[in-house]
Formats: sequence, C-alpha cells, structure tokens
Amino acid sequence: MAAFGVHLGTCSACLAVYRDGKTDVVANDLGDRVTPCVVAFTDHDSTVGAAAKQSVVRNAQNTVVHVKRILGRTFDDTVTQEYVALSQVKVLNQNGKPVFEVLFKEKKQKFSPDQITETIYKKMLETAQSHGGSGIQDAVLAVPNDFTPEQRNAASAAAGKAGFNVLRLINEGSAAALAYDLGQLDNTEKFKVLVYRLGGTSHDATVLQVQNGMYRVLGSCFDHSFGADNFTKLLQQHLATEFYRMYKADPNENRRSMAKLLLNAERCKHTLTTLPQAQCAVDSLLDGIDFHTNVSRARFDSQCNTVVGQCTQLIQRALAEACCSKEDITKVVVCGGGTKMPLVQRIISEFLPSSEVLTSIPGDEVIAIGAAKEAAILADREGAELEIAEKENTFRCLSRDIGIETTEGLEVVLAAGTLIPFRTHHIATLGPEQTSFRMVISEAGEGDSTNKLAKLVMKGLPAGASIKTSFHLKREGGLHVTSHEVSSGQQESVHIPAAELTNHS
Repeated sequence: MAAFGVHLGTCSACLAVYRDGKTDVVANDLGDRVTPCVVAFTDHDSTVGAAAKQSVVRNAQNTVVHVKRILGRTFDDTVTQEYVALSQVKVLNQNGKPVFEVLFKEKKQKFSPDQITETIYKKMLETAQSHGGSGIQDAVLAVPNDFTPEQRNAASAAAGKAGFNVLRLINEGSAAALAYDLGQLDNTEKFKVLVYRLGGTSHDATVLQVQNGMYRVLGSCFDHSFGADNFTKLLQQHLATEFYRMYKADPNENRRSMAKLLLNAERCKHTLTTLPQAQCAVDSLLDGIDFHTNVSRARFDSQCNTVVGQCTQLIQRALAEACCSKEDITKVVVCGGGTKMPLVQRIISEFLPSSEVLTSIPGDEVIAIGAAKEAAILADREGAELEIAEKENTFRCLSRDIGIETTEGLEVVLAAGTLIPFRTHHIATLGPEQTSFRMVISEAGEGDSTNKLAKLVMKGLPAGASIKTSFHLKREGGLHVTSHEVSSGQQESVHIPAAELTNHS
C-alpha cells in the first residue's frame, strides 16, 4: 500500500508517494508534477488545475484562486478583508464566514473556502488513485507553521471529505527538513538548520534544532505580504512597458491584457529558472496586436534586485528570533516554487556563506516529499520501512490550551499538546490614543470556561506602540512571560509555577 504526502500551497499543490523504498512526486493527468490551486466554474462544469488557470483571463469573476489564504478564517478577519478587496470573484458574508458567489450551470451558487479546498484535494486524490489504486488513500498533509487550530482543522476536514485518510498534519518546515533526511540517518547528529520558503504570495523562515532525530523550532518569522508573485508582477510590468515602447498602446489600461501578460510573465519566469533566455508570445494582447519579445535572465534579475533583499531580511529576523548567528546555521533548506529562481538561491548562498544550501530537490516538491516520508512512517507497512527511527519516547506536553483573554474568548498562544520546553511570542499594537497595556493569561478549563493564571500591566507607553510578549514554557513545566516595548525599553515579566498549571501529559 502506498503512503502519500500532500502539500496544498496558496498557488499550487504537489503530491508525493513513498513506495518500494523510494519517494517521488506523482504527476497529474497532464504529466505535470505540480497542480495549480485554481477552481473555475462555467455554465457547464467546474475545472481544477491548469485548465482552470486559463480561465483567469476570460472568466475571472468565476475563477477562485489563492483560497488557502482565507481557509479557516472569519469574514471579518483582516486577511479575509484584504483578500476580498483584491478578489475578482464576489465574496459574501454568510453567518460570519466568507463564501464565494459564482455563476455555475446558469445560476448563482455559493461555495465556501472549505468546499473549494475539498475540490482541490479531490483532484489530488485522483492523482493518488492513478498511482495507488482506487479507494481511500492514507496521507499526511503539510500545512504552514503559523496555521491556527481552526485552519488546521479546516484543511484536515476538507482532505477527509475529498477521500483521503489523514494520518497526520505536519508543519511545512519540518516536512522540508525531513525531505533531505536531516538528522534521520544518524540520530547522534546535532546542528541547526534554516528552512526558507518562498511561496507565491508569502514567505517564511524557520530555524530548527536537529537533535536525536527530532526537530525543535528555535525561531520563525512569516510575511504574508511578499512572495514569488512579486517577482512575476515586476516582469509583467516590464513586458507592459516593452509593449508600450513598441506600439504606443498601454496594456495597463485593459484588465484582460494585463491578465494575459501575467500568465506569460509567469511562464517566462519558470523558463528562466533553467535557461538564460525566455520568449514571450501573446496573441492579440491589445487592440488586436500580437506581442512577441525575448527576456534574458540578466534583465529579469536586474528587475528583481529591488525586491529580492526582502528574502534575506526575513531570514535575518528569524535568526534574531532564534538567538542565532549566521555561522550557527549548518544547512539551509529552500522550498517553495520561488526558490527555484537562481537569483534567490544565489542571494541566500551569499548571505549564509558558511552554510550548505540544499537545492537538489525542486523547491515546489520538497514539502510534499517530506510529508510522504512522514506518511511512510505512520502507515506502518510491512517490508517497506524508511531508514528513519521513530523512537518510543514519552514526551511531556501541555494538557490544556494557554492563551490571552480577549473580548471574544481565549486567544490560544500555547496549544494543548505543545512539547515542553517551548518558546513562542505574541505581538500586540496599541491604538492611536492608547498608552497602557493589559494582558490576562489564562488556561482553558472545562467547556468554554477559563482559569486565570496571571496578569501583566504596562503604563505610560507611547501611543500606537507595539508590544512583543515572549512565552517561555520551561523544562521544569513553569511558564515565564515577558512583555517588552522596544522604543521606551519598558518591560514587565511574570512567572507561573508548574504547580499552578494543569498536570502535564
């Protein structure tokens, strides 16, 4: 029986399988190793993947893209509102949750982000069944490190409804490290790894401590405002400028023309990852004019020099969060389709000259391969064991959620099941006229009740200040909480003894 790893990203999805001692990516029905996470609706049917992606030009109002961004979020969530502002598909508020309204089979119909995600997972299941036979398939899902419990539950439920037997959810950073067997072939190894992911609409950096075959997160940073699409849009604008120079007609004034250029800019970007030059050819781009031009990798790199520095800026923040220097990092794992660009690989290598940058696995396949290796462990199949030791150790972890009291209930910071020790942080921003900060730390009780653990109060702060609060779950089981306002230097701390917390499991 095959064991599958599934990575559903914001822009594309990838399916990998472990079978007969080998791990590899499974191509879809078109022979592609990745599938666009796009769902299009027409008067006759719905499509998923590459065919749906073509609808972005001619049927944008009925073509859903980037659904992962709002999966498991409320309609009023800031990220959802940003998505709504940019979406060409109508997004409505239905009982506090976002839903898409599209014209499907000649009538208006509504679909939730969960249903769209389920549709994409069904496409991945078809690919899995083409390789592993019909019926339910065991799978491990890779999800972002910063996914909330609600988002994780939504992803797992969607995959389950699609027909997968979800064995486990694994963080993308851990899956990426597992893809390269880091710390698995020799569990006496102890070193630090940086995992950098550049996806279509976001990027993140995570520092892992590899020890005894296990991965522990030392620090991580996320940025949902920057991704590989920023590089694509720079190339799109270059092509628009080139067209205007040649024909004195501006594609920026026509939405469909710019959509065509965006698709072709993406194709050129992919070509330039392996070749020094790419050809752009768009029939009837604007006013019936066909557009043909060449783009060199050198020209593309020069266009991107203005933004590529954001990659290393995020890495630097993650190193600071983990209290590490560049020299502490032994290996770097790059993942996400954006890391296939030679420019990105080069700038990371130059930024971390003493580290080994691992690039032998294509960036858009790394996470799925790691998830497949995890699935192989969990599937427990006879005669096909990975060379990865899953030790039967007993780990101490939190029995109940710990978080911050808000007007809407407990905002979980340390979820039940968190391994001890553990460190994380929370950032809050004061209002424009607010000069004080108050935080109540509580533990989840029975039902919806909470048990108050401690309170932090800071006064005389600059209006609009940002407060960074660190939560350090110590080895002996106690919790140390420190709030720090950078500009004034003001800091307050509180220690909650282990005896005041519910017994650890």
